[in-house]
Amino acid sequence: MLFDNEGALWQVPASAIVGFAVLLLLLRISGKRTVAKFNMYDLILTFTVGSILSSFIVLESVQFVDALLGLASVIAVDYVISWAVMRSDRVRSWVKANPTLLVFNGDMQRANMRKERIVEDEVLMFMRQKGIDRISRVKAMILEPAGDISVFTTDEDEDEDEDHDMSKSLRRSGVNIPKSGSDA
Repeated sequence: MLFDNEGALWQVPASAIVGFAVLLLLLRISGKRTVAKFNMYDLILTFTVGSILSSFIVLESVQFVDALLGLASVIAVDYVISWAVMRSDRVRSWVKANPTLLVFNGDMQRANMRKERIVEDEVLMFMRQKGIDRISRVKAMILEPAGDISVFTTDEDEDEDEDHDMSKSLRRSGVNIPKSGSDA
């Protein structure tokens, strides 16, 4: 522990305060990206940091310097991985999940839905949550890497160029657009 008196009741709260302050400092240094909305990578990072911090708080065998080095190492690895993700598509594809197309031009993409364990009732629920009454109005429904659902709808007065721009934008984001519009 940080202090020499074994068994003192104030050690755990004092360790929690010190650990919290150190973590706050490290997260401020690492930037907003570290605490952005969670995807799988972020969840693993959070569990790892939380485990190190909780070990320091409640286990007398974990010294302050050990916890500090562990936290700093994990945050440094996150920084290096984030840097590599920004510069390499290969690293990005390994670390981050791509968005998944669930509906395209009114057609459910059933193979993608199976892969993501999404059933038709859930697609209909997502439509209701967005105030969409007909699947034919859904230009694209995407399951984002952090678990959110994005929905693009069609308007009667849209032209073909706008449709092409949306497909191009989705492809750039890593969404696989089917050639025929359906894989049902």
